[in-house]
Amino acid sequence: MNIKDITPEFLLENGINPEGMLFGPNFLPYNPRLKDFSRDLRSRRQLSEALLWNCLKSKKTGYSFSRQKPILNYIADFFCKELRLVVEIDGSSHFSVEAQEKDRERDRQMEVLGLRVIRVKDGDVRRNPDRVADWLMEQMKEMRESES
Repeated sequence: MNIKDITPEFLLENGINPEGMLFGPNFLPYNPRLKDFSRDLRSRRQLSEALLWNCLKSKKTGYSFSRQKPILNYIADFFCKELRLVVEIDGSSHFSVEAQEKDRERDRQMEVLGLRVIRVKDGDVRRNPDRVADWLMEQMKEMRESES
């Protein structure tokens, strides 16, 4: 899907309220009210986010990632524009039935934009961030190969 095809009408047709979002030909729609909050999150990142970020950078994935990227009415932990990939680190707050339902809806909305969402557990990142980063790199390689 081309970013230019994502219009308020397209979002409405897919059950996403576009109210208050910014749209542009070179960026995914986002709620500008989240911009300051995402900057704040980048400055005071969680341990697991810092660990994974350092691994992704040090492993030279060949892809550029953004941290705490506003997309729609959400803030993605990591986003790779080239692969259209969102990586989320889920801590214990994501394990309740209600939180999992919210995560499914969030993932559905991201997928409407043509994004792939990969979720990893906070505990896995804390225990072995290199292993998680290696697994993510394998997923990225498979994504690239499936596009070819």
